Amino acid sequence: MRGVFKIWMDEYRSIFTDAGVVLIFFGAIVIYPFFYSLPYLPEVLREIPVAVVDGDNSAMSRKLVRMLDAHENMVVAARFGDMETAKNAFFNREVHGIITIPADFEKQVLRREQATVALYGDASYFLTYRQVMLGCTQVVRTLSAGVEVRRLQAKGATQSQALVLRAPVQAAAFPLFNPAGGYATFVVQFSLVALMQQTLLIGICMLAGTRREKAGADAVRAQQVSGMAEVLGKAGAYFSIYFFHSLYLFQMVPAVFNFARRGNPLDLMIFIVPFLLATIFLGLAVSRWFKSREMSILVVAFTSLPILLVSGFPWPPEAMPGWLLYPGKLIPSTAGINGFLMIGQMGGSLREVTREWSLLWILSAVYFLLALFLFRRNSME
Repeated sequence: MRGVFKIWMDEYRSIFTDAGVVLIFFGAIVIYPFFYSLPYLPEVLREIPVAVVDGDNSAMSRKLVRMLDAHENMVVAARFGDMETAKNAFFNREVHGIITIPADFEKQVLRREQATVALYGDASYFLTYRQVMLGCTQVVRTLSAGVEVRRLQAKGATQSQALVLRAPVQAAAFPLFNPAGGYATFVVQFSLVALMQQTLLIGICMLAGTRREKAGADAVRAQQVSGMAEVLGKAGAYFSIYFFHSLYLFQMVPAVFNFARRGNPLDLMIFIVPFLLATIFLGLAVSRWFKSREMSILVVAFTSLPILLVSGFPWPPEAMPGWLLYPGKLIPSTAGINGFLMIGQMGGSLREVTREWSLLWILSAVYFLLALFLFRRNSME
């Protein structure tokens, strides 16, 4: 135990005397969540500027334009008489969509012919395109329903009867766990898990690379303490720091930005224990191959995107190749993200994340044994 405590204190000293590691362990953890969350505070894109090309200029087309402008997703920033002028505004990024109303629009509707309202959206920015498309579709359907209801009323149906005849079956959508459909609720809290894992791995490997650069430092330490003491001492130092970071990330940050917090905070903090241990032991194991601090930053940063992709966060696991899911299970953030989703956002209990929690404990044991083996082998060299 004396050896463990000595390594623990030595690791604290190494952390707090290394400006780069302090920036990774503390600066990134404190600053990154706020700067990453601020742009997404509105949750949903609103008031996206669009242009309208009204080729009909009738009472019905003007009503459609007013309805488009009144929709929360968009604002009619410009009206043009021809498509070429609207294209120039679009390519100059003055508007993010063009809505064209054909000539004889009102006449086609009154003759019960199908009139087509065309939308040209900027699909290079998917969120903008989605909001404009959704808003335009809702407005056109509302106008179409109103025309059909008035026709049925003209035939003698009451308004309630006309509404039922117009749409005998209606769909009711209830967005669970993210009522606003907000982007911040979807992405920010998951990114906090990835942030903890990435900064931990970079910091651990940076410290190991620094020691390798100092001639004989590892050899001297290996003669003084056992591999077990070194692994446990280092892990204790990292865990004590990041457990308090987790309180900040998963309790304080969601409270400040009013993100969803439905689960029991105690369940969340219990769940985070094996996640931190698995990440720390993984970092200790892979750190044995880093001979310089710069290499650790390059390698961990290079692998961060693939690790995030196989976690099933940016793209649903059901739509990914089956063989690609298995390597992802070896990364703590995969089970960590799923567990934090079920507890923090969906309001689940620790019992409902038993599979993810058990997997993290298994990963903790496997990476602990791997780190212990590598540290002991290093001490015998």
